[in-house]
Amino acid sequence: MELRIDFPALPQGKDLDQFKSDLDAVLEDDGWLLSSGRTGEAGFVELELEDEKMNPKYGIMAVRAYLQREGFDKGTTIELAGTRTPIY
Repeated sequence: MELRIDFPALPQGKDLDQFKSDLDAVLEDDGWLLSSGRTGEAGFVELELEDEKMNPKYGIMAVRAYLQREGFDKGTTIELAGTRTPIY
C-alpha cells in the first residue's frame, strides 16, 4: 500500500536525507522508501507500507505521529489510496 507525504517545507534544521532516514527508523521493517523529491522548499516522499505482515494502519499512525512530533507544517498532507488528508 503506497503512502505519499507532501510537505510545503521541512522543519527548521532538517534536510530531506535526515527526513528519509527518520522515516526508515519509524517504519523499521514495515515499509520502505519508493521515491522523493523537492521543488524549492516543498517536496514529497512516497513510501510502500507492508500490509501482508501487519495492518498498515499502524504504519500510517506511526508516520502521522512522527510528522506531528517533528513539527511539520500544518499544510503537510498524507495521501493514501487517492485520499489526501492533513496531518493535524
